[in-house]
Amino acid sequence: MLDQQKMALYWRLPVFLQEAALGAYARYLDRLYYGAGYEEWRETFQSWRRRPGAETRAWQDERLRALVRRAATEVDFYRQSFSGVDWRAVKSAADLPRLPRLDKQSLRRHETRFIADGLDARKLWLEKTSGTTGTSLRIYWPPAMLPQWWALVEVAIRNVAGVAQNLPRAMMGGRPVVRGDARRPPYWRFNRRWRQLYLSAYHVSDTSAPGYAEAIRRYGSRWITGYGSAIAALAESAMGGGVAPVALCAAIVSGDTLLPGMRADIEKFFSCKCFDSYGQAEGVCMAMECARGKMHVIPEAGLWEILRDDGAPCAPGEVGEIVATGLLNDAMPLIRYRLGDYAAWSKAQDCSCGNPSPIIDRLEGRVDDYLIASDGRKIGRLSTAMKRSPAIHSAQIVQDRPGRAYLLVRPGDGYRSRDAEAVRADIIERIGAFALEIVEVPAIPRTPQGKTSLVVRLFDRPGAEARYEKILPSQRRSHGVEAPSLPHAS
Repeated sequence: MLDQQKMALYWRLPVFLQEAALGAYARYLDRLYYGAGYEEWRETFQSWRRRPGAETRAWQDERLRALVRRAATEVDFYRQSFSGVDWRAVKSAADLPRLPRLDKQSLRRHETRFIADGLDARKLWLEKTSGTTGTSLRIYWPPAMLPQWWALVEVAIRNVAGVAQNLPRAMMGGRPVVRGDARRPPYWRFNRRWRQLYLSAYHVSDTSAPGYAEAIRRYGSRWITGYGSAIAALAESAMGGGVAPVALCAAIVSGDTLLPGMRADIEKFFSCKCFDSYGQAEGVCMAMECARGKMHVIPEAGLWEILRDDGAPCAPGEVGEIVATGLLNDAMPLIRYRLGDYAAWSKAQDCSCGNPSPIIDRLEGRVDDYLIASDGRKIGRLSTAMKRSPAIHSAQIVQDRPGRAYLLVRPGDGYRSRDAEAVRADIIERIGAFALEIVEVPAIPRTPQGKTSLVVRLFDRPGAEARYEKILPSQRRSHGVEAPSLPHAS
């Protein structure tokens, strides 16, 4: 409710006051992200990068032992789940199979039981995640983890790409900084504190792309970061309209799967290398692509396992589920956490970049499609809208024609119809007029590979209609939304 009130106030402000509010919030985050402990951790992580190996492994083992001991003795959920398990025998990553795996359903059902004894959730940092299934999770970070995390981001992600926090940047993420029904620029807001140009991911079109490019030039952005699908959509629209390339130092993308065509468009329009990165709000593991195009695990964030369905470790080159143990969060430890994403250990573990950290490839499970508006806009990464209600078990948007789609909702505990209506309202606020009909379903359809996508465009996926023909015609619930009469996309 408080967030809704803040956004209602934000929308009433003129643009210059909206930007002032963004700057004020950045000052608040500066104290949390880059305050006490940040410089010390940045120097520590830099030194480990210069002398990788034994020091990092020793720290990992020490942190793992401390977290397992804390979980077993001070966290209610693990006191029960570790019953009968010799958790004291866990001395290093090789011993992790002694412990049970943790799935997202258990975390969702017992969120507060994962918080260590004596801690007040109200004094912890709250992160929310929806993931590719649209499942809402609430993750609590200790305040001391924030400078650690952002020091690691600076050293292991930004610096690897040749950029830094103090360089002006453009951002395309999921925050609705511009009203969804806005039809005139600016489709961005400038955070002067961080020299961050926040570009709306929901207003990119052939018509608006030249203005986006001019804003990036005018505000002096040196690099761009955010959702790969949104940045690629901007690059594609700009090039389609004949806009001159905007030269940047780097593009760092995350949050959805970077397909080869997306990378090509980004690198061509922004005249720089596009670096892919991997992470999540749970904060249990990270990976970053190096200049040679290899995706290296960031060992300081967490321990990785890539496992088959039966829990056996995958062979190099074999795709399996990522199971991670976070090393930085001692307020809400997540041990052997099943992320629902998939990857493989690379068969070739040597890299000429000099980073000895393990290499993964074939990272899968985060392909978030985009919606196509009736005016041709491509709108991606709507997963943040799903954070509005933890009572929604999972959700998916299925589009059958431009300008119209169905919001499939699988109810969870405590669900009411107004929960889905709030999600729908959030999406419409972000993207403007759009026919979006709510359909409650007992389960979200999966692909033949057993996965789910947040957005499915039926007209682009031959054979996908068969998975939905029994859902959409027979279970449609009208919520007063009249779908426009539009032709199917070719």
